[in-house]
Amino acid sequence: MNQTSIKGETPVGEPRELKPPPYVPVRYLRIAAKLTIDETIARIRDETGHSFTRGAISAVENGHRGASAELLRALEIAYDLPPGVIDTTYRPRAHRSNGDGAHLCGGANVA
Repeated sequence: MNQTSIKGETPVGEPRELKPPPYVPVRYLRIAAKLTIDETIARIRDETGHSFTRGAISAVENGHRGASAELLRALEIAYDLPPGVIDTTYRPRAHRSNGDGAHLCGGANVA
C-alpha cells in the first residue's frame, strides 16, 4: 500500500511538480533590504563604481522601463543577494492597458 501525504494528494517519495519562482516587484526587494532609492544608489556606487540615477531606478521599479543586466547585477549587490537571483524571465501580469491592447507592467523573478 502506498503511503500518501495529507488528503492523499501526492504519494510520499514521489517528486512534486516544479513551480516557477515567485514574482517579486523590484521595489519590494529594496523595501525588504530597508533601503531608500538614494541609499541604493550610494551602495551601488560604493560597491561597483557604477552610477545610476534616481529616475532610472524609479522607472524600473514602476515598470516604465526595463532593467539592463548591469543594473540587475548592481541591485543584487546592493540588496546583498547572490548573483543571478534577479531575472526578468517571467510572464508579465497585465496591470493596465494603454488603450491599444498592449499591457504595461514591471517586476522580476527571484529564484
